Amino acid sequence: MSWSSRIALVGLMLLAACGFEPLHAPRAGGGSVPAALSTVQIANIPDRSGQYLRNYLRDEINPYGVPGNPQYRLEIQLAEQRSDIGLRRDDIRTRTNLTLEAQYRLVALVDGKVVLQGRSRTLSSFDILINDYTNVVSEQDARQQGLRQIGADIRTRLSLHFSRPEAAVRP
Repeated sequence: MSWSSRIALVGLMLLAACGFEPLHAPRAGGGSVPAALSTVQIANIPDRSGQYLRNYLRDEINPYGVPGNPQYRLEIQLAEQRSDIGLRRDDIRTRTNLTLEAQYRLVALVDGKVVLQGRSRTLSSFDILINDYTNVVSEQDARQQGLRQIGADIRTRLSLHFSRPEAAVRP
């Protein structure tokens, strides 16, 4: 066995000894993060960007469809801001920042109590070119990339919330 293999083996043994558990693995006390995520209903989010974010989250959180008996509702408010950062001497813009910010709340449907809330923010940039169609496509791509990042962040934070023993959902 080579030295690098031995070091890797020792590292894995130390990782197992520290209590590391995969986030989406079944828990010893019952329940799992994917099972808990499948009980989350995602509320409508206004505008086209909100629709894109909601569809992304629905695919990531509820891959098997809308929950039949939801226990939580995820509410999201989405804001978008554009700012020009590249200007030529003749005041023609050449680059734009697109800032997307989502404020979210996870509400328990049983009592209406907010069990998790937070904010996720991302910044995407795109170049402004002479061709208008190229500009539209570049802006849409920057927006969708930012929305995917926000969706992944929200999914991770929900997963971490449900990984705590006191937040576990049991059937």
